[in-house]
Amino acid sequence: MRQRARDVGAAWEIWTDPEYRRLARSYELPDGSRRIYCYHVRKTAGTSLHLSFMALGGEDPLDVYRRMVDAPLHRTISGRYSFVAFNRRVLAQGAYFYGRSHRAAAAQPLPPKTFTVTVLRDPVERVHSYFDYLVTGDDPAMPGAVAVGERQLASKGFDSFLDRVPRQHLLAQLAMFSDDLDISEAAERIGACSSVFFTEDFDDGLTALGRRLALPLVGRRARVTGSRSSMTDGQRERLRARLEPEYELLRRLDEGKIARIGSTDPG
Repeated sequence: MRQRARDVGAAWEIWTDPEYRRLARSYELPDGSRRIYCYHVRKTAGTSLHLSFMALGGEDPLDVYRRMVDAPLHRTISGRYSFVAFNRRVLAQGAYFYGRSHRAAAAQPLPPKTFTVTVLRDPVERVHSYFDYLVTGDDPAMPGAVAVGERQLASKGFDSFLDRVPRQHLLAQLAMFSDDLDISEAAERIGACSSVFFTEDFDDGLTALGRRLALPLVGRRARVTGSRSSMTDGQRERLRARLEPEYELLRRLDEGKIARIGSTDPG
């Protein structure tokens, strides 16, 4: 009963809060979109992208980030911009300027006129970075630190990690856009995004995105793992084989002229 009461209270706040709704009515991007949403795949420089947006209000973006994470509905305002993360209802309702979550695309409804963006990465490099991130842990200054239980996946070395890591985490880029890890479905969903670029071309991608949105986006580096582990040739070959579905996805995106590493479409 208490949980239901909290849910009802949250729903009422979402729909009646005048400040967020007033601000949302003022947003209109060059293509006619009213808000921006990021499909955030972990270890693709997504946090760096978020901080670039959160700096738009003139505050330290880390302060904005912390305030948003700590807020009951995971939303906050900085300057004339409103931001939200994680909350499915708030994201579906649409009264924000920039929102994001790790939630699979099929599970997160978005209103019409939402500009969608995602950042992809070479699959081996992404998983290697994910492993190092679990080993090293988070920068204490960053909100939303990785859970202790998840860090245990990497506690016994890389081979054990590959034995234990859930397939949805291993193939996170594919899983974001297809619950069934269907390559065709994922390629279609990525192709429907308003903007797609790669971690490897992050600076160029961010510049192109800023031009399209008419926003002064400036690169902000965050959650960069300081020390990188090494993989043996055998480990890299084993990982590469496990990630073949994602490499096939990248081939489909390239063939469909949707996106490829080293070619940032200014739009």
